[in-house]
Amino acid sequence: MNNVPEAGAGGEVPAPVPGGGTSPAPAGGPPSDVKNLFIQGLYAILFLVILIAAFQLYFSIQTFISTWFSEEYIPVVNSLYYLAVVVGGIYLILAYIRGK
Repeated sequence: MNNVPEAGAGGEVPAPVPGGGTSPAPAGGPPSDVKNLFIQGLYAILFLVILIAAFQLYFSIQTFISTWFSEEYIPVVNSLYYLAVVVGGIYLILAYIRGK
């Protein structure tokens, strides 16, 4: 008799465990799929909250501009604000694409 485990169909040998046998199955608990779905759901909710806050901030800044700047400068300040929003959005999109 030989105590050396033989290779399976894939050519891999099961990992030995102290005391003999092969590695046991993972312990109980929720499956990782459920955990991953839960975390993705939390991220989706967080994203929606951030999106709502961003819209609120966007319109609040519009009110701020109309309150604190003279009528003749409002179009200029709005243009600079819109330009900053567009540049920031492009930067975030490119950073996201580069991250993948």
